[in-house]
Amino acid sequence: MKKSSKTTVSLDTFTYIQGTGKHLEFASKAINILTEVVNHADFEKKVLQAKFSYCVLTNDQGKKVPATNEQVIAIIKSGKEWNKTADNNINLQIHLEKLRRKKVGYVTGTQPLITTNTRFFDYWLVEDMFLSLAAHWMHEWLHVAGFRHEDSSVDEEDMNYTVGKIVMEVGKSLLSSKQGKKETSDTMGYVEAMEEYYRITSNPAFSPLDLNKSNQNALLLGFVDTTNQSDDENQPLPIIPASSKKIGTIPVTNTALKTLNLETLAFYNDHMPDFFGGTKEGIFKVSINTRNPQVPTDGQQDVTMAVNFKVKDRNYAQGFLHRGLFRNVLITDFINLRFDLYEVDKDAVVYYEKVKNVVDSVPEMRTLDIASGIPYLNLATKLFEGIIKTFGKNANDQVWDEMPQLEVSASTGGAFLRSGIYVIFEQKNSKKEAVSYEDLIFKNNLLQINGNKISRMSNHLLLRVTINPALQSF
Repeated sequence: MKKSSKTTVSLDTFTYIQGTGKHLEFASKAINILTEVVNHADFEKKVLQAKFSYCVLTNDQGKKVPATNEQVIAIIKSGKEWNKTADNNINLQIHLEKLRRKKVGYVTGTQPLITTNTRFFDYWLVEDMFLSLAAHWMHEWLHVAGFRHEDSSVDEEDMNYTVGKIVMEVGKSLLSSKQGKKETSDTMGYVEAMEEYYRITSNPAFSPLDLNKSNQNALLLGFVDTTNQSDDENQPLPIIPASSKKIGTIPVTNTALKTLNLETLAFYNDHMPDFFGGTKEGIFKVSINTRNPQVPTDGQQDVTMAVNFKVKDRNYAQGFLHRGLFRNVLITDFINLRFDLYEVDKDAVVYYEKVKNVVDSVPEMRTLDIASGIPYLNLATKLFEGIIKTFGKNANDQVWDEMPQLEVSASTGGAFLRSGIYVIFEQKNSKKEAVSYEDLIFKNNLLQINGNKISRMSNHLLLRVTINPALQSF
């Protein structure tokens, strides 16, 4: 029997805006081990013997057809991407960006670009877990080759995931057999990351049942509806989705450039996991994109600030009440906001005073005036990004991570950007009760329970946004 030619794996493109030579070097290590794995006899044997719960290929005519194990290994060995000519080369086009904290990566249809979450890439880099990265890229490349999942509720025993696991298995054997080479750690590796992802995304609708099963702190973005507000200061006001067309009817300045001010009104802690002791300690980080007031045509830049706090369960945290966060944020038609909530675990408590001192020692950060200079703000952003890395050691250190995009003319289902009070709240409380917009009202400048469907408020943040015309122009 004629021996088949060797399969190569190439990193055709690799984009990471904040990447360095170390990131490319680490990516190359993943490429090298993946090349060894796909050319190893054990890999071919295990793929041929594997039992896939689902294995369907989109052929070059665009038709979905069942595929055999023999077809799977033939496509891998020949390096045939969808609707391309086989060249015995697995071509990888990689782009890295920050995704939701549980999402490892994705491919759009059969497009060649593989997007990988920087959270996992950076974690694997620090732990030198290049085999996990290789397995992830193998999984995603199989999509590029035309293999599909059955539906959005993915099955960890289907072909893509199973082959990824085989890459891990064969790769570990290869590495451990090399003299002086320790077997790579499995901690938060490819398989664990995938399993966690299946568990929290089994139903994208986030039904109450899914919320009870999940550690994911799913958030909703609401808006205080003042449409029918009277002169009565104690009048309860309803909370509506930030995507409601009612918000779109609120007037907004029509200047090309606008300035935005952002302040926190309150942060309420119902309960957060794994805090140490009776008093909860944490870091709240808010990031926003703005334009350089000196050169607004230069495009958008991210700026960040952080608030440290202590708070007991079912209490409001000090340091949030009417705290100004950003002034004179220069925008056009939309902004991106990212809200990161980090707990301080027992194993991180030794760092807490250092972090607290750094946060408190930068008085300018109590309110960021964007007009005071973009270069300084960029440095401040890097400073706080570095601080937050202290709290990324455990999987649940990061309690929140959401980046809603607020638009003047919101796309379908998107959030409207208007002056007013926004509410960010978790979809379940500490009693595992699902919380909806209808369960909440705004009264006496705070959020309260509406009716008796829920017995306890969930963790939530109240924000005030003010939009004004900008003096600058393009």
